[in-house]
Amino acid sequence: MNKIHWLTRWWDWIDSRQIDKHALSMGVFYGTIKLTEWAMAFASAHADRPGMDIATIIAAVTAPYMALQAAAIKCSFEARTSP
Repeated sequence: MNKIHWLTRWWDWIDSRQIDKHALSMGVFYGTIKLTEWAMAFASAHADRPGMDIATIIAAVTAPYMALQAAAIKCSFEARTSP
């Protein structure tokens, strides 16, 4: 059998179990944990600075990741509602 056939069968196996969607969710969740750990470490390492400065820096770093989270959640919910 050719490679395309095996690749198609492999992807059908992955897709029927929704492994790709679960991997995406777990990857985004792991990134959220790491970003939260960084934010806590950054805030405690710079406790001498005003709170608004720290909050602004953390918001500037986490805002793009929040957009990724929103897109991943939207993708996950849409995948669950479609057949």
